[in-house]
Amino acid sequence: MLTSKQGIEQVWTIRRATEADSGEVSSFQQSLNRPQRSDSICSEYFLAEVDGELVGCAAVRLKEQTGYLYGLVVSKRWRRRGIGYALTDRRLDWLRGTRASSAFVLSMFWNIRFFKRHGFELADRRKKRDLGSLHQDFTDKWSARSVLLVVDLGRPSSPPL
Repeated sequence: MLTSKQGIEQVWTIRRATEADSGEVSSFQQSLNRPQRSDSICSEYFLAEVDGELVGCAAVRLKEQTGYLYGLVVSKRWRRRGIGYALTDRRLDWLRGTRASSAFVLSMFWNIRFFKRHGFELADRRKKRDLGSLHQDFTDKWSARSVLLVVDLGRPSSPPL
C-alpha cells in the first residue's frame, strides 16, 4: 500500500493507457454519463486501477510546450479518496518531464478549487481561440460554459489545502 501526497493510503495504481484500453475507457466514461469527446486519443490517458478494475482516468495532450489536461473522471464509489488528485498530479509530472512550460484545463465552476490546489489560476478567456489547434475541446460549444485555467509548469506545485 502506498501513501499519496495528501497522506492518504492508496490502494490504486496508475498507469499509462494503451490503444488496447480504448474500449474499456470509452465504456467507463459512458457508464458515468461523461460526454463523448470529438478529439480524444486513448494513449493520452492515465488509468487508475484497483485490483485490475478501472476506477478513474484522465488524459493529457502536449503540443510544443503547451499541455492540456482533459477527461478526468473517477468512479462514484471511489471518489473523495485522492484518485482524481493523483491522476492530475501524474499528468502534471509527466508534462514537467517533457519540459512543457504551461498547462491548461477547462473546468466547470464547481471544480475550480480542485485545480487551484494544483497551482492553476484563472486564464484570460480570449486565450481559448488560440488553443483550438491543441484540442478540439477549445472550439466545441460546451466549452463556452467552462472556465479556462492555466498553470506555469516552471513553478513548484502548490501543497494540497
